[in-house]
Amino acid sequence: MSFPLPLGELDATAMLDLMRRDEVSAVEVIDAHLAMVAGHGAALRAIVTQDAESARSTARKIDEARREGAPGRALSGIPMTVKDSFDVRGMRTTHGRLSDAHVALEDAPAVARARAAGAVLYGKTNVPVLLADYQSTNPDFGRTLNPWDPERTPGGSSGGAAAAIAAGLSALELGSELSGSIRMPSAWCGVFGHRPSNGVVSKMGHLPWATDGLIEPPVSVAGPMARSARDLRLAFEVFAGPARLDAVGWRLDLPPSRVDELRGTRVGLWIDEPAAPIDDEMRMALLDLADKLRAAGCTVDELTSPPGAGASGLELFDRLQAAEIAHSLTDEDWDALVVAASDNDAAENTTARALTQSVRAAWQDAEAQRAITAAWGSVFDRFDVVLAPAVPGAAPLHDERPTAERTLTVAGTEHPAFDVVSAWGRLVNLAMLPSTVIPMGPGADSGMPLGAQLIGPYLEDRTPLRVAELLEREQIVRFAPPQEW
Repeated sequence: MSFPLPLGELDATAMLDLMRRDEVSAVEVIDAHLAMVAGHGAALRAIVTQDAESARSTARKIDEARREGAPGRALSGIPMTVKDSFDVRGMRTTHGRLSDAHVALEDAPAVARARAAGAVLYGKTNVPVLLADYQSTNPDFGRTLNPWDPERTPGGSSGGAAAAIAAGLSALELGSELSGSIRMPSAWCGVFGHRPSNGVVSKMGHLPWATDGLIEPPVSVAGPMARSARDLRLAFEVFAGPARLDAVGWRLDLPPSRVDELRGTRVGLWIDEPAAPIDDEMRMALLDLADKLRAAGCTVDELTSPPGAGASGLELFDRLQAAEIAHSLTDEDWDALVVAASDNDAAENTTARALTQSVRAAWQDAEAQRAITAAWGSVFDRFDVVLAPAVPGAAPLHDERPTAERTLTVAGTEHPAFDVVSAWGRLVNLAMLPSTVIPMGPGADSGMPLGAQLIGPYLEDRTPLRVAELLEREQIVRFAPPQEW
């Protein structure tokens, strides 16, 4: 290699092209990333665990295979990080604290797919304790900074992932989310992210779920994060598929994208949602993007009150979320919650009752969720994708207060911070719909990245991914590296 690799400007697809043309080797690509992480990138505290020796060994084998004329794989030589809560063979796994860390003996299923596709897995990215925050900070690994502004959070719980992708420390990432943890940090760091339809990408091998468990979590998902829409699609196709017991007989057969050009694509514009307020800067950016879509030949019409919208939808999602979380509680925590649930004067009574709900109530909520997913089918009789905010506005400042004490002012009204930043993510997750985050560029007032989401029909992940790729191809949306990165 006779030139420095501009890591923040190259996406994974461009790196693959350089390696296929023998302009750079896989070893040189991983060495450039490792040097960046150890140098300028260290200030972000985005990457908390590395295995440089294994990564270089993998890269050397890929270079040798390429010289011998072996056919390349989908991700051959691409440096990739993984959210710290996923198992990566030979690396430490945590969910934001060292007290219950372990060294993984095998890859999580989605990680194994990436490795089989030739990804060079070299690091793990920072998360909040128990993944339970919209910031990515913890006592053991410190606070991850947003590469656009170190005074602001990159988001959570996949915040280290988004910061690493935006700053060029990693080319691809495997993230996860329960209530917006892929889309929120993607939006706040100006990168692309995809929340798959439930069950399409395995989330086994992920804390705090038992990493050797044999069932998929019913509400949360795993998905890719990247610097381009084309990379996002590439990674999604690698990660998607059944795992463990299901892989014996199940095969994934997702339908192709409904559209292959912007002209004629039907877009629903969902902006006004009382349960999920947005600020004026976000509203202006979305309306401007809608105008650009119309100019590109899309039809754009307003969508109001879709299935599951409103406060009742958020309440249902919170109960579903609690039912999932209950599965990963320790026996000690469970016993304490049972006691608190029976004590109406206990401070944690409401939370305890949600976490110890009856099996019958949980099944009723699951049935209600499926009814909402089915009802969205009528929305997608009218539209191919729905354009909506991913978050209420730009990334907020770091806040050291306990989560329950934080507030954010949106459109002149003060709200509990976590509730308002996660509202758009929770409403979409309730319906189990695929959603692709697209960067809209810096806000007119904040100068910080703003992100929208393209919501697609259930199990039609390739439609929002394709629309994002078409928008990128027409340069209507694109990743722009932060200054100094």
